[in-house]
Amino acid sequence: MNKEIVREKLLLQVEEDGADAADQHPCCPHGPTVLFYRQSETPSDGFYACSAHRNPKLCDFRMDKIQWEGNRLKRLHNVRDYPESTMDSDPDPTNHLKALSQDEVHAQYFFDQKALEFFADQCRLLKINQVVCMGAPRLHFHLRRNHKIQSFLLDFDERFGAYLSPQEFCLYNMCNNHFFYNREPFELFLKCNNNDRVLIVTDPPFGCRTELIAHTLRSLVRLHNRINCLPATPLSIFWVYPYYMTNYIKQDMPELQMCDYKLNYTNHSRYTNVGIARRSYGSPVRVFTNVPLELLQLQPAEGYKYCDKCQRYTGIENVHCDRCGNCCSQNGQTYRHCQFCDMCVKPNYVHCTNCRRCSQREGHVCALYQSMQRCWLCGQRGHIETNCGLWLQLKRRDRQKKKDRKDQQYGCIICGHRGHSERKCTLRCRYFKESQFMGQALIVARNKSNQKIRKL
Repeated sequence: MNKEIVREKLLLQVEEDGADAADQHPCCPHGPTVLFYRQSETPSDGFYACSAHRNPKLCDFRMDKIQWEGNRLKRLHNVRDYPESTMDSDPDPTNHLKALSQDEVHAQYFFDQKALEFFADQCRLLKINQVVCMGAPRLHFHLRRNHKIQSFLLDFDERFGAYLSPQEFCLYNMCNNHFFYNREPFELFLKCNNNDRVLIVTDPPFGCRTELIAHTLRSLVRLHNRINCLPATPLSIFWVYPYYMTNYIKQDMPELQMCDYKLNYTNHSRYTNVGIARRSYGSPVRVFTNVPLELLQLQPAEGYKYCDKCQRYTGIENVHCDRCGNCCSQNGQTYRHCQFCDMCVKPNYVHCTNCRRCSQREGHVCALYQSMQRCWLCGQRGHIETNCGLWLQLKRRDRQKKKDRKDQQYGCIICGHRGHSERKCTLRCRYFKESQFMGQALIVARNKSNQKIRKL
């Protein structure tokens, strides 16, 4: 007998900045822990575990929240004096140090020369003169040696303490924003003049939870604003991550957009455009940024072009879609527009009339596939438009009593016409009210008796 396995989403909670002693999380050797709890549970039923090590064999710290509160344990302070550098800081140690390649912990990969020059070029264009390199050691050495840009390295590899002074390096856990040494030198680095411009470049392990990195980035921005007595002023951010993590990043930091520049690493066989094991369409690594994309410049000699309609640089393989109003390709292929989905999809995708969407393969299980989709009507995940309960309620209240459409796989459910989807239907405003904020759409059903906000 087959038993259905229900996998609940594992939620997490990080320690808030400036939390009181009674509210702080317990510490493992890698700094403050993270509170994990199941979607069906409350945070009080959760447990604390290491933020840096996802494998319990590497850090087996685990404590139930009830136990932490019941014993009233005091937070363990893991603060010590910063070690003095013992070597000349001019050589770049990433050229000879063995990279830490344990993917579940460090996943230490170094940018190639073109990627380093890409970051340096954007700093010049944006007039950036101070850079926080969070998990990007090779970029730190490159900027200060070749471009005379002030840089501060925050990294989980304590070996860099032998090459760098306290004024430009601190042992740091980006998953919980924990400084293992005195962080006063870093705060002095963030102290800016009126003409200074600061950029944060973070290159976290690709297995990191995006919620943790987003929380850390927001914490650093608040620290910068507090030190400089500024209001809620955003800092420029470059977050290096694969393109297929776009939805996760947009969920946590909707203000970030993906730049089409493909970053290569020197010591990874697949995240590069050279070698036998390289991916067919180049490296999947991109830069997510809150800097307007029209301000960034990509080099035509490296396979990029300027789109006059989008007013930004994109990959040479990308073709502008007038219907979508964008250059939609993300993975290095030339996307095509599906008239039934009314959106651009990968060239190898096949349209499924039952699911009303394009899928990467034929013969998929429609029920399973639909359970992972987001409804184009209400914006909720778990069903498609033909099974939308909210739409059925609105339709029953429609005094016009329109006839049911038989051709719902191809035609718009709202108006019954072909050539567009429910997302772009001109009659949509009769049933749904939408507003845009920070890259997210808030959907409100036009139902006076019971309005609910839906996130698309």
